[in-house]
Amino acid sequence: MSNRVLRRVGRRGASLAFVGLLSLAIAASLAFAPASQRATPSYAALAAIAPLDVWALLWLATGMLCLVQMFLRSDRMAFAAATALVLLYGLVFLVSTFTGDNPRGWVGGAVWLAFGGWITLIATWPEAAVTLDRLPGSGSAVIVANAAGIIQSWNPQAATMFGWSTDEAVGRPLTMLMPVRFRGKHDMGLARVRANGHSELSGRIIPLVGLRRDGTEFAIALTVNAWYSDDGVTYTGVIRPVEGGHAD
Repeated sequence: MSNRVLRRVGRRGASLAFVGLLSLAIAASLAFAPASQRATPSYAALAAIAPLDVWALLWLATGMLCLVQMFLRSDRMAFAAATALVLLYGLVFLVSTFTGDNPRGWVGGAVWLAFGGWITLIATWPEAAVTLDRLPGSGSAVIVANAAGIIQSWNPQAATMFGWSTDEAVGRPLTMLMPVRFRGKHDMGLARVRANGHSELSGRIIPLVGLRRDGTEFAIALTVNAWYSDDGVTYTGVIRPVEGGHAD
């Protein structure tokens, strides 16, 4: 279970967890700051723009958004909110330096702006690509497809099992691997996942019928996993032939 959660969170999600927890800590420091701390130049500069409780609410909302979206397939809103708030903080500190309200504000401003740049950089990261050699079933066909069901990756075992070379298979639809009678149901299933972002078949072993290049059918067992990112869903299927199975 923990491995599945870590794969769903990914590098982007782990970074959002850090930003989210930091945001909650900043919110608490603003909401519960003692009077002596509120009188410091940095806090006074913030209070000149908006009450400290308002700043605390902004950080609280940003932190909660980051901690929620770290588990979701789309996290753009969390990254945008965190970046905007951090950059605003940096600008407030820089402006307070030039107005003379916070002579050392340029130090904090530089730190906050650098932090905002770091968050912006992370927002450009893709999730780690699925590596075929780390998936279960070393003797099985392993196929990676995008949200539209177009084959993106194809291992040698898949070529042997279905009769299509890698160059021939990549870029073609998964429906080429199944009899015509199953293709409509397959397409409807992909459409449902694109619509609601959830695959009911993920992680299950599914008995199916495969179609070889020569037109022969054979029984297979498919284990499929769905990987979520800002670019949509990526499917990884591990396929094993079923000895003595019936191709119905």
